Amino acid sequence: MRVAVTVDDREPAGLVEAVRDHPDVTEVVVDRLSTGDLAIDSVGIERKTLRDYVNSAMGRSGSDLTDQVERMAAAYDHSYVLLEGDFADLATLRTAVSPESVRGSMASITARHEVPVVPCTDRAHLVDYAIRLGRKHVEEPSSRRLPVGSVPSRREPTTKRMYGCIEGIGPELAATLYERYPTVESLLEASLEELTEIEGIGERRARTIDAAFREDGRPE
Repeated sequence: MRVAVTVDDREPAGLVEAVRDHPDVTEVVVDRLSTGDLAIDSVGIERKTLRDYVNSAMGRSGSDLTDQVERMAAAYDHSYVLLEGDFADLATLRTAVSPESVRGSMASITARHEVPVVPCTDRAHLVDYAIRLGRKHVEEPSSRRLPVGSVPSRREPTTKRMYGCIEGIGPELAATLYERYPTVESLLEASLEELTEIEGIGERRARTIDAAFREDGRPE
């Protein structure tokens, strides 16, 4: 699904171009927004660089982020604050604010105002995430239902549920694996040849099962 986006006319030209270049955008309108920097249907998004965020949410200079968030919540059905920048760059801002304090502030705004604050490493990722948010709120959710038993029940043993989450392993095969190997440790002790002896598991699936619990794959 593709969407139309309104960008506040006070935003930099680079942001407008980034939005216009996104493959899921049909139209870009540059206009004055009463609140927020991007609007997609009933979704409002406030873009903040790390410096802007620190100044407006935690400092004494700049705009008041709490006021901005409250106005967005009143104007849109769904509101978000997206942060443009890497937390590693905080050291270059010549500020005493720590990454932990910034994350605490983000959590506070999200919890108290119900407006999620989401870190995005750079402008390209911020624009892509903003467009995806807009799409998800606008499009109809999928009506396709998952097959019964495709999601392991929380009542099942943890190990059995873990087996059911391996790619290509359904609930029946997960149950078979659990009967043969009731612990992950016992599964890791099994050879690929032993795994392929189980009905429904070939060499490729055996390697997938084995790799699921190893960071670097099976040692040579």
